[in-house]
Amino acid sequence: MATKSFDEMLVIDTPEAARNLEAAFREAMERGPIKIEGPSIDELLERGREFLRNNPGYLDRLVETIRERAKENGEDPDDEEL
Repeated sequence: MATKSFDEMLVIDTPEAARNLEAAFREAMERGPIKIEGPSIDELLERGREFLRNNPGYLDRLVETIRERAKENGEDPDDEEL
């Protein structure tokens, strides 16, 4: 569904659509690359790994908490559709 919508948006079938694309392209070239502030993906992944190393059993406790909340809400935590 999203792919179909995206593909439809890429159709350039009018002079106005072509002008809009050209304008967007020019603006992007003038702006240059987008600079993302903050830590890199590698840094974030390493932070996550370090957290898990320093908190053994965290994921097991998290899964147990999710199971308990599912039961409290009347859901079957072992249902494969969840």
